[in-house]
Amino acid sequence: MIRFNLNGEWIEDGNIDPMCTILNYLRTQMAQTDVKEGCAAGDCGACTVMLASLDNGQLSFYTVNACIALMAHLHNRYIFTAQGIAQQSLHPAQQAMIDFHGSQCGFCTPGIVMSLATLYQQRLQQGIDLNIVPSDHDIHAALSGNLCRCTGYQPIVSAARHMGDYPKRDCAEQVQAAAVVEFDPNAGVSREPLQQSASSQLFMPQTEAELIALLQQYPTAQLWAGGTDLGLAITQQFKTMACVIVLGRVQGLSSIEIQNKQMSLGALCSYSDVEQELTPRVPSLAELVQRIGSRQIRNLGTLGGNIANASPIGDMPPAFLALGAEVEINGIYGLHNIALEQFFTGYKQTQLRAGEYIRRIIFNLPQENDHVFLWKISKRHDDDISAVMFALKLSIENETIIAAKLALGGMAATPIRAYHVESGLIGQPVNLATFKQAGRLLEQDCSPMSDVRASASYRLQVGKNLLLRAALELTRGTVQAEVAS
Repeated sequence: MIRFNLNGEWIEDGNIDPMCTILNYLRTQMAQTDVKEGCAAGDCGACTVMLASLDNGQLSFYTVNACIALMAHLHNRYIFTAQGIAQQSLHPAQQAMIDFHGSQCGFCTPGIVMSLATLYQQRLQQGIDLNIVPSDHDIHAALSGNLCRCTGYQPIVSAARHMGDYPKRDCAEQVQAAAVVEFDPNAGVSREPLQQSASSQLFMPQTEAELIALLQQYPTAQLWAGGTDLGLAITQQFKTMACVIVLGRVQGLSSIEIQNKQMSLGALCSYSDVEQELTPRVPSLAELVQRIGSRQIRNLGTLGGNIANASPIGDMPPAFLALGAEVEINGIYGLHNIALEQFFTGYKQTQLRAGEYIRRIIFNLPQENDHVFLWKISKRHDDDISAVMFALKLSIENETIIAAKLALGGMAATPIRAYHVESGLIGQPVNLATFKQAGRLLEQDCSPMSDVRASASYRLQVGKNLLLRAALELTRGTVQAEVAS
């Protein structure tokens, strides 16, 4: 039985198929045809909806792509659509889109409206004066997951700047009018399927003990974290999974801990969860997080899911490899740790056994003599897959490199460490010649493939060029004249 609040009205439904996405349910069961299907892959944003959850008594509003999110994600949460935020009159985001001519064909417009409405609601929740125009950065970040081929975006940006010109609209009041109900950890949905059909069943455990008990009974169950990649199996490949265990409500798996110069991130932390914590501690990693997918994807996608997926083009594994991270694993075989560099065993293959899950990602925070460079090379700045992911951590004393870790994505069947390049850097002075020489060793560490994103030769050259970029940044431009040599 799934219980959720749609546009201010509580709904309970015990007949929802476990494989049903939010998009399909809204369109086919609730006649909410304003939620559009554009790509069915979480790329275009036409299906964007606004969700709210109650955390420690406070409502948190965020966007998701309804096309790849299972209905289970809605359990005991609140969802708003473009149709639902128009109460007696249009929402400021809707009225501004009209007044500033932000819509043409209109197919993408509902998703854009919901991204803007969420930006508006978040500012309201934060106590920001709505008469203060949002920064261009905030507007662009909110819209980064919404594609529109008609308008050229400027009218949409203008609409975002002027949402505060209209009478205030607080979607939290709709929720409160419907009686806010906090998620009950003792609701009893954990031991029995939350959803079930003739071909599949879905569980939503709330504690690790319940999760492990389910894994003992269903060791080959599909573990579902954010589902931003796994959801494509349903929408693109039309697969049915016999048994799904949704991890999103397991207590303790989304906590962030900092102790003894070490950072521990729960595997269920979303990218959005960690961004603020990383900014003062590992700024380059926080900036990388902002380049992963769109705001909608970052709200759903998890660190543990990105690692367990073991994609050679995943953004986070190279970064964590360079930081010397290890993963804490739990399950039916007990608790143990594995160095991340030993975790990947082949293309989309890992050390995880049936009945196990990633619990935490642990790494030492960079110290005074450490320098971290994280660069993502892709065709598009936002919402794109990397052709090369470059992650370099150097420890430098007296202008000499005493330790080096270089990790790369997009270069092999797995995220890799470039050990030969590292050896070429360690013990050498910080100058352009050192990095040029080390770059020549890159071919010994990897043999990149050619695909639609980049050729093998391009990837190798980019890797070498980024090493030079690191050298130039370390020397603060004093050796730029040598680049042409």
